[in-house]
Amino acid sequence: MVAVQSNNVSAMNEALNELYVEDEDYERLRESVDMHDNFDQIGLAQKLEKHELLEMRRIAAYIYKKAGRWKQSIALSKKDNMYKDCMETCSQSGDRELSEDLLVYFIEKGKKECFASCLFICYDLIRPDVALELAWMNNMVDFAFPYLLQFIREYTSKVDDLVKDKIESQKEERAKEKEEKDLAAQQNMYAQLLPLALPAP
Repeated sequence: MVAVQSNNVSAMNEALNELYVEDEDYERLRESVDMHDNFDQIGLAQKLEKHELLEMRRIAAYIYKKAGRWKQSIALSKKDNMYKDCMETCSQSGDRELSEDLLVYFIEKGKKECFASCLFICYDLIRPDVALELAWMNNMVDFAFPYLLQFIREYTSKVDDLVKDKIESQKEERAKEKEEKDLAAQQNMYAQLLPLALPAP
């Protein structure tokens, strides 16, 4: 059956996935889900999210993530305390609101290290003013400080690049203006050296 699965036939995929679930073979199930997508993904995820094995529930969260059901994936990962999975899902979602909500969740749970990790994993999504406000209001500034240093460094570099570009463009403009003035002065000098035109006889 495994050899035939390479054809990615829905019935075959579902039969094999069912066998893997019954055998609690989460490694092969994960491989099957990764390699072959022609099956009822949401149906399998719904079945797995109630499974007694943690790894099976992680596969359910993974399937939801692949299907773009970010909130369901994160909720399932939170329930199992799989915080790294939550952060990675937020990061892949590209959703600022989900990422900032996850920060609030970590604060409510008192997970300071997770708060700090989330700031880095979801770095591009989290607004610095939100991070600083949450950290300050919850006595977690020490945990937000590495993020803030990175943010300041990145923006300082951007400003430095902008200033450098501005200075270079001003130099180019000045050089161009000087060249135009020199050309005009040279033309005026030649005009003065030419003999006056003699009147016609």
